[in-house]
Amino acid sequence: MKIETGTSKLEIGKINRLEIINHAGATEYLPFGRVLTAHKELGDFSSLTMSIQDGGQTLKIFLD
Repeated sequence: MKIETGTSKLEIGKINRLEIINHAGATEYLPFGRVLTAHKELGDFSSLTMSIQDGGQTLKIFLD
């Protein structure tokens, strides 16, 4: 896994849109392409928290 932040530092508080995009390929339960888009400005979430769990094997994103 790689984390791309371009040239800027990741500041969770600045994030106002979350997109999850599947480039792995479609399955029965997961379509190819954009799977989720959530907008802070539209009230989809007010804060975002990321957590690495299970010995570094799981990334969880919590929208509050």
